[in-house]
Amino acid sequence: MTTSAVDEEMLKFYALSARYYITKLIDFSQVAKLVRSIKDWWVVVIVPK
Repeated sequence: MTTSAVDEEMLKFYALSARYYITKLIDFSQVAKLVRSIKDWWVVVIVPK
């Protein structure tokens, strides 16, 4: 997790083999939405394999 949302930073980390790039969120509702999205992704993409 990072506070940077600059495209160049994201590209740099992906070039270093990062699998995910998540920016830190300030608002609790945004954090809750992010957690739900990660959970949904995990259940749909990872668990069935």
